[in-house]
Amino acid sequence: MRPVLIAFVLGTAAVWVVLLVAGFALGIAAQAGGWSSFRVGLGLATLLEFTREPAGTSTTFGPGLALAALLGGALNAAAAAWLHRRLG
Repeated sequence: MRPVLIAFVLGTAAVWVVLLVAGFALGIAAQAGGWSSFRVGLGLATLLEFTREPAGTSTTFGPGLALAALLGGALNAAAAAWLHRRLG
């Protein structure tokens, strides 16, 4: 059980960091490229929202970021459990 929990925590943290870095890079590219406002996500689970207004731009991370990180951690834990059962 402990290896699966460790895999969940580390998987969640890894996905969280990857999504944050990708979001920052996307926000920088959008600002530098003069892109219009956009939102990345499904329904209410927004990962990232970039807003361009006359006063400036903003990049906001939504609650979908945490959901995606938890899903990544769960997939990592499932893979760890499968490997643990398979390899003994």
